[in-house]
Amino acid sequence: MFLILIAVVLFAALTFAVTMSSRSGDNVNDDKVKIAASQITQSGVDMEAAMMRLRISRNIDPSLMSFETDRLTAYANPGCPVSENECKVFNPVGGQISYNIPNPEWLNRALSAQPSYGDWLYTGTACIPGMGMGNDSSCAGNPDQLELIAMLPWLTREVCVELNKKLGIAQTADTPPKLSGSGWGASPEYIGTFANGVALIDTGNVLFAQPEGCFEGAGTPPTGSYHYYRVLIQR
Repeated sequence: MFLILIAVVLFAALTFAVTMSSRSGDNVNDDKVKIAASQITQSGVDMEAAMMRLRISRNIDPSLMSFETDRLTAYANPGCPVSENECKVFNPVGGQISYNIPNPEWLNRALSAQPSYGDWLYTGTACIPGMGMGNDSSCAGNPDQLELIAMLPWLTREVCVELNKKLGIAQTADTPPKLSGSGWGASPEYIGTFANGVALIDTGNVLFAQPEGCFEGAGTPPTGSYHYYRVLIQR
């Protein structure tokens, strides 16, 4: 009987230890997601500040701004000569920030074959109704109302949910708002022009006038994919 009692006590202790270890693992994952959301939003703040420096301190028009780096070769803006640094966002002379490669842990690995996976996407092909001059979906058809937007595409759902919690974006049952159309236009890389417009409108109109948030795609990008955006210049 004594040995049986010892065995029962040891089993209870083992069960308690396993339970606590599992809870600790959940807390670690929660902390990682919260840290990811903080780092992503801080990147958005830094990029918007770089835009302000280019426009105010350098007197650079958005049409001349370049997001090109050795990694982001598709963003070469013909209006910003290679030899000029003042019009470059990721340059100590221009925007005065460095390009931060997204942490792979933030991303949905199942979508790794998608365009711009593993990098930020800078686009002039979308507008946010309620911001700038565009009050409704018609902003998509007016190049003067398209915003300059930084997007971090192909996030995990958990990171997207946490981003919206941090930003105060309404979510039902921890479900990010789902777009009713495309999230960006054809050839989305910004190289000095605003064209191929789409309006970021979700089915619940939650993102109306929101300069920052995270959404689920519907078409381009597809349903089941999640994407953060930050308006750098509203128009």
